Amino acid sequence: MRALALTAALALTAALALSSVAAAEPPRPTSDDLSLIGGRTVGNGEVVLSAGLGWPGFFAELLLSPSSRFDLGIRAHVDYGALLGTATGVAGGLSVPMRLLVFARGDIDVALAFRPFASFGEGIIVGEEGVFADDFGWSVGLEAGLRAGFHVSESATLVAGAAGLFAWTDVPDAGTGGGVVAGGAPLVGIEATFSRQTVFFAEALAGYAGAPEGRFGRQMWLRVALGIGYRL
Repeated sequence: MRALALTAALALTAALALSSVAAAEPPRPTSDDLSLIGGRTVGNGEVVLSAGLGWPGFFAELLLSPSSRFDLGIRAHVDYGALLGTATGVAGGLSVPMRLLVFARGDIDVALAFRPFASFGEGIIVGEEGVFADDFGWSVGLEAGLRAGFHVSESATLVAGAAGLFAWTDVPDAGTGGGVVAGGAPLVGIEATFSRQTVFFAEALAGYAGAPEGRFGRQMWLRVALGIGYRL
């Protein structure tokens, strides 16, 4: 219930943010400094390559910016940790991170963030901990929320926000028919730029998610990443 309430609150906040800027002039990023995990989108027509390592895995991403307000990425990831909890296994997948800038003033940028994803691998990655843990499992879902970036110096941006998770998971051999995972979590991060082209980032998210009965012995939603981005 707490996870669903947080997810609903995030959706309401996003709707209010969109409505508040609908009648105003479109916001523009407050700085040209590169940001990948905060609310500040990159410049119109920019292309950025990035990579990150942490939990539950590592990823490589190509980020495109069709406009100064909207970023669209294509991310390939390899996971060695479960979607929830701390179980280990092997899986891979694709996701499409997106950011839409909704507020920019002074040194603060706020964006709506969305990341539809799909992953495929060992059943334990999607919560199967019984005899079918090594069998094929898959998940599709959406992570969505708000991200705010606070440009506290010429080279540093602090990041804060919240995210909701909604996913469908299944291990066909288990015969359970799959089930829904839903949750929410706050997130924090920091970015450091050393040139116009390069940014280093660290991000952590920790919260709770509900899962089908018999899946995920631990229902903690945890993600940690250290990474680098390079603007072409």
